[in-house]
Amino acid sequence: MAELRRLARIAGIKVKDLVNTKSQAYRKIQPDLDALDENGIAALIKENPRIMVRPVLVSNPHIELGFKEARYQALLGQH
Repeated sequence: MAELRRLARIAGIKVKDLVNTKSQAYRKIQPDLDALDENGIAALIKENPRIMVRPVLVSNPHIELGFKEARYQALLGQH
């Protein structure tokens, strides 16, 4: 769970923003994210990793969440 908080901090977002609310896994369990604190959301992701935004590309000091082809090419030097 510490790793999720670290990823969120580096990306400048909240742990809640790591949740893909459009995923089938999220819709299946329908958690009330507003009722959970950061630790609760991190625990939810740990228990249900398929609700997390994917892929996660860590290229220090940057983090990209979700697939954005142009951004990936720029980060990987493949303009």
